[in-house]
Amino acid sequence: MKTAQFTKTLQENPKKALFFEYQTGQYVRTDYHITEIKNVNFDTVDCGGIRNQWSEVHIQLWENEIPEPNHSVDSGKAMKIFDVVNRVRETYPNAEIKFEYGNAVFPTAVLPIHQIKDTGNALIVQLVPDQTTCKAKDRATTPEEKASACCSPAVVAKPKLSLASIQEVGSCAPGSGCC
Repeated sequence: MKTAQFTKTLQENPKKALFFEYQTGQYVRTDYHITEIKNVNFDTVDCGGIRNQWSEVHIQLWENEIPEPNHSVDSGKAMKIFDVVNRVRETYPNAEIKFEYGNAVFPTAVLPIHQIKDTGNALIVQLVPDQTTCKAKDRATTPEEKASACCSPAVVAKPKLSLASIQEVGSCAPGSGCC
């Protein structure tokens, strides 16, 4: 989901509770904070030798060690945080938005949005783990290209034997290199 789509959803649903499901049935605590909104620029070279450049927006969700029962973030408060950030610098509206989250039992990860469920009084942002990929294989169009696109198994040359190199059993002498 693009950042502009996410903020539009927040704007269209003012004052709704905002929950984040980081794994099926596992939710970020309701007293989370939005601590950073990051514009992230990537400049990579893949294993096929191709340069790739793109941008994303990462929203950091954080839980205080001490639960804060009187703290919550709804869609309106989230939009106010976006407004504060956008007064300092524009958040990339056309970049994919992802959420950075981790806790004691879930390692910190950057998670894209799978979908947003509207329950009537709340928005549940369902996150899904990203998968790694091989861009060289992703670019390939045929099975043959895919097979040779990325880190394909190295061809190991088999040793060639000739009758002349085979010696009689028991004819190996120290230092001859035959054993």
